[in-house]
Amino acid sequence: MKVIATMLLGAASLIASATSAQPAYPARPIRLIVGFAAGSITDITARQIAVGMGKELGQPVVVDNRTGAGGNIASAELARARPDGYTLMATTPGQLVVNPLTQKAIGFDPETRFTLISLVNEGPFVFVVPANSRFQSVPQLVAWGKTNGGKLTYASAGIGTTSHIAAEMLQVFGGIKAVHVPYRGGSQATNDLVAGRVDFMVDSLGSVAQQVQAGQIRVLATGGASRLPQFPDIPTLSETYPDFIASSWLGVTGPPGLAPAVVTALARAVERSARDPHFVASLEQRGGRVAKPGPDAFASLVDKERARVERTIVRPGITLE
Repeated sequence: MKVIATMLLGAASLIASATSAQPAYPARPIRLIVGFAAGSITDITARQIAVGMGKELGQPVVVDNRTGAGGNIASAELARARPDGYTLMATTPGQLVVNPLTQKAIGFDPETRFTLISLVNEGPFVFVVPANSRFQSVPQLVAWGKTNGGKLTYASAGIGTTSHIAAEMLQVFGGIKAVHVPYRGGSQATNDLVAGRVDFMVDSLGSVAQQVQAGQIRVLATGGASRLPQFPDIPTLSETYPDFIASSWLGVTGPPGLAPAVVTALARAVERSARDPHFVASLEQRGGRVAKPGPDAFASLVDKERARVERTIVRPGITLE
């Protein structure tokens, strides 16, 4: 018995020693996957927040762009990643909500429950047209679309992206059908809108702010619950179509099964980084704001977004592929 007791004590000592030898998290650089091109609004925001997270965590947070398929390539990579806290993703509504609900082939199980760490920011979309467009309001455009079926065209940053889903929602609420012209990124879509090759686009203000300020495109409506301070005279879409809210957000997620202690550390780093005055000022210039932090607030928003997409896109049978 003494021999067995000695062996058990020795084993316990080895386990305790091995456990105490584990380095504190994080012990090396963290990779932050971005599913969209460098220079996109998602990429810019992700890089800003990555710098702040790195300072908070004491390790660099390195952005890794994995573009394509409306963010699905990046999402699939995150789904395969080890849940050790060293692979994260800057996640958009399209990747987390829209694509799994509306697309058949996304490269990973649509039921995958990514670890929700914290939201970074959110902001309303804007409904924009070329500077020389015939349309002076959304109701005018919708009325024209009803009498000229199939002739309206709209641009998006790609199939299943948030700009795509927002434009599809407008068609549902307005009772029209427009031709979708998807691009491989927001900048390409905006360039063709400026050139007048498409009739309209719905996207985040940050993505089109430069062209709006230059007078190359016009804002007809905004997608938030209230008017933007930058455009106090421009109506919201909900003023014409009650309950129509079109907005975007960015959050930080991890692979399934991330340890709670790691989630806590990362959520704290995201929140503190997002509260940096320089980051806040940058967001406000783009019409955005810092979102409510933490996993619980993130989960609540995702539940609401899923219900909205199911109501306006899935149930009517709209195909996004």
